[in-house]
Amino acid sequence: MRLAFVLPGVRREEITPPLVCPYEDCQAVRLRLHQRVAKYLNDTVYPEVTAHRYHCLTCGRTFRVYPKGVSNAQTSLRVKRVAVILYLLGLSYGETAVALQALGVYVSKSQVYYSVQELMKRVPSLSRRTVLHRVCPPGPDGDPASEKPSGEWPLLRLTVDDAGGTALTVTGIPEEDAGTLKARLALIAEAVGATLSVSDGVDELERVARSAGARVPRSAGARVADSLDV
Repeated sequence: MRLAFVLPGVRREEITPPLVCPYEDCQAVRLRLHQRVAKYLNDTVYPEVTAHRYHCLTCGRTFRVYPKGVSNAQTSLRVKRVAVILYLLGLSYGETAVALQALGVYVSKSQVYYSVQELMKRVPSLSRRTVLHRVCPPGPDGDPASEKPSGEWPLLRLTVDDAGGTALTVTGIPEEDAGTLKARLALIAEAVGATLSVSDGVDELERVARSAGARVPRSAGARVADSLDV
């Protein structure tokens, strides 16, 4: 059984021009594009994007506008959301950082913590679901190393396709558990702006991403909790 959280990607060419000055003591509408500046990004695909710097002709201050999926933070929104999902599925801050590194992106334990706290401020009623127990990073051959047979370790995979979204999939959840978890995990998906699907078929999004030449990082093994908290 496969759980898939489909998240919006980074649209580096889509920058919505501002209508008013963002400073609360100004809010003027006389704005001018001042320059285009490079922004280094911690992301699964783009190491750098272009931001637009605007100049307010009324108050004289400048501000930046970013592409969709990017904020003033160094880490992209999709990476933050994946980190939050893994934590809410039961991994610790440290294990979440290990899982993300295995999936192809570096995020520190403290960055995971701040991303989670940022969401909790908006949705304080959100709670963790102990679905994943711990992570087993890939071995030298790219397959998840495990102390137990590989069939007992569900696989995490991050599939990137900015035309259709970014999917975090958890493959190998027992069918009887996946059905029970769907309603609970839908709350997590809604909180992070993702779409949740449960299926046992071929991962169509991954197939499209591969055919388009999108980056598909290595998988990582994640052990299901001995007793699911549902």
